[in-house]
Amino acid sequence: MDEPLSGLKGKQIAEYDYNYWYLETTVNHKIKEYYHKEKDIKMVVLEKETRKGELFVKLPHSLWITKDGYPPLVTDAALKNPLGLKTLYFAGLPTVQSKDHIEIFDDTLRKKLKEMDLDYDLLSKKIKEGEVLKNFPITGFVYIKEGKLEPEIFREFEKRVLEAYECVLELKPQKCPVELFIKNILGPTTIREYHLFKGEGFDVPFSGQKAFFTMMMDFRSPQQSENPIVD
Repeated sequence: MDEPLSGLKGKQIAEYDYNYWYLETTVNHKIKEYYHKEKDIKMVVLEKETRKGELFVKLPHSLWITKDGYPPLVTDAALKNPLGLKTLYFAGLPTVQSKDHIEIFDDTLRKKLKEMDLDYDLLSKKIKEGEVLKNFPITGFVYIKEGKLEPEIFREFEKRVLEAYECVLELKPQKCPVELFIKNILGPTTIREYHLFKGEGFDVPFSGQKAFFTMMMDFRSPQQSENPIVD
């Protein structure tokens, strides 16, 4: 899948190739980082494949986009074959605080997904009911297709999601506790993902999963609350 079709992507400033094998499983990551100086937007793009024999989980193009004063945008595009073929696409705004941000994101995607003959309100039901993220406010949607791999649909989703997020960024900012969400990702979410992969038959070490999330989503410099150790 090509790079994001959006004005949010700035200059590429980093690339992380993180690859390993553990027991019978190989995991390959390519993480590209961009920074749009004029808009002060950071974008991380992930390509990842986890494979054990005929079992695989491919993430051809997932995003983590942040801008101070706004909720981050998270997308997860997955093609899976551990327990049967499955296509999954998730897009959401975790930690969103502003009702205006929620409304414009939802309204835009409601219209955009209708172009694909999809019902946004139906796809967002799990999000709205707290099945995806229980400890933080969030809006967004989840698309799942069992028994089929649909890589071509990811581009259609991504361009519409990015258009919706650009609408959010045009509104008045409202600070979001992104740092708390990141801590949750590096803690409970990492543990949950470890057990998920293990349940699907993969050999993925907890430390390897945590390292991936750290490179993908953690801050690039220490936060003020993280005081250095002084001898």
